[in-house]
Amino acid sequence: MLATIIETGKLAQVVGYSLLAGVGIALIFSLGVSSVAGLYDAMRSRRAGAAAAWGTLATLCGLATVGIAVLGIVVMTQK
Repeated sequence: MLATIIETGKLAQVVGYSLLAGVGIALIFSLGVSSVAGLYDAMRSRRAGAAAAWGTLATLCGLATVGIAVLGIVVMTQK
């Protein structure tokens, strides 16, 4: 009876995608936070090249985090 109400294959697929998305966005965000720390360290040491690289990485991680969040909201509202 329970198997007819809940499609276990689709439920497992949702759990897998949610786990992948949660871990992925956490890793991207943590890389962004770490790169901001590297940016501040490079700025204190007056290393312009390293500061530019860390700043670029921090910006890309921030944009990716916001983009993934927006994509998740769009996907949830379309279903």
